[in-house]
Amino acid sequence: MFNEFRKSPPGRRFQDHYRRKQASRGGIAWRCAVMAGGVALCLLGIVFLAVPGPGIPVLAAGAALLAQQSRGTAELLDRAELRLRRLFRSKARG
Repeated sequence: MFNEFRKSPPGRRFQDHYRRKQASRGGIAWRCAVMAGGVALCLLGIVFLAVPGPGIPVLAAGAALLAQQSRGTAELLDRAELRLRRLFRSKARG
């Protein structure tokens, strides 16, 4: 699963992953559990941003879970990945 994600081109990774997950045979209960887990991790990540803890990684994990079930979130994460890549590239040059 991670290899397929890694092989997708930047800017398409989360959308491709979303399509693969939608094509798989997951039941409604499983999809609801993934969504609930994603929301819970996002909320926990937000709390960890205010108090000591791994806020950004937890928030990113929650967003990745949500992107499995939401095309809009997948598109948002793909755009964010491209922007972060550009930012890191410009920081490395300057």
